[in-house]
Amino acid sequence: MDHLQRSRLNLLTSHLLDRGALLRLDPESIAERAADQRARFIGIHHMRIAVDEQDPGRPAWLTSREVTDRFGQCEGRVYLGEAGQTPYFALLLDHNLPKSSEGFSGLRSLAREVSNAEATLLAYAQAMAAWHHRYRFCGHCGGATQPDQGGHVRLCSEVQCGATHYPRTDPAIIVLVQRGSHALFGRKPEWPPNRYSTIAGFVEPGESAEQAVVREVDEETGIDVTAVRYHSSQPWPFPGSLMLGYHAQAGSERISLNDQELEDAIWLSREELASRIAQGLFVPPPSISISFRLIEDWFDQESPFTLHTVCQKNEVEFF
Repeated sequence: MDHLQRSRLNLLTSHLLDRGALLRLDPESIAERAADQRARFIGIHHMRIAVDEQDPGRPAWLTSREVTDRFGQCEGRVYLGEAGQTPYFALLLDHNLPKSSEGFSGLRSLAREVSNAEATLLAYAQAMAAWHHRYRFCGHCGGATQPDQGGHVRLCSEVQCGATHYPRTDPAIIVLVQRGSHALFGRKPEWPPNRYSTIAGFVEPGESAEQAVVREVDEETGIDVTAVRYHSSQPWPFPGSLMLGYHAQAGSERISLNDQELEDAIWLSREELASRIAQGLFVPPPSISISFRLIEDWFDQESPFTLHTVCQKNEVEFF
């Protein structure tokens, strides 16, 4: 399996959407698609997604008329692209509505109720809405910015500045470290009880992603990484990261929690991991995350049972 195939298996990345990059340059074409009766709108309000009023466990795929009936006139929108002759837009509702969670739900809970393609659209819409909210003002002069190019650019309104701002994605690494038959897992103090995951951190200026793997693992656990192998990537719109997934080999096994970011780190074999899950002592990361995929691929290689089977057997709720 190549890297493209692996990345497509990651939730939030599976949808082959025609994003219409050139179409964004034509405001009239964008307006025509927004007026199309086939168009669907995804409402985003303070990092939460509008849900179906008849079925609050599912997102609302709104027509233009339904948008007006529910939210009134909404000027802020982002053209996401087209799939199966259906144009999709994100609605930027942060300033149209008072802050409230009623009628909205989080991406993590909605993602398990929809197809992979729909989850990808929701994640894309949320990431774009978060970027628009953060870049309402120009980072060069402080002037107000206005959306352009179908919502994929923000332009500074100050004539003397006129800076162009593009959507920002922050690269981060996430890595499953192995030594022999064991893998390394860490736990942050703010996580739910018994939640463990792989090691992760942002790529710093002036370093490669692979260098970030070595640095982050050393900083958080004191483990020396001797080899790094790329696995796949996943957009993570909380609010706007790109997770670069790796498997790595460790040259040492003594753990030292150097930067105190983790409250615990442990080496586990596949058998020990399955046993801890059965005892409720190990709760995997959310199954929508690339972290789960990294653990799953390692676990399934040399185990008579898949990680999903182990979790289902023990009724693990890991969304």
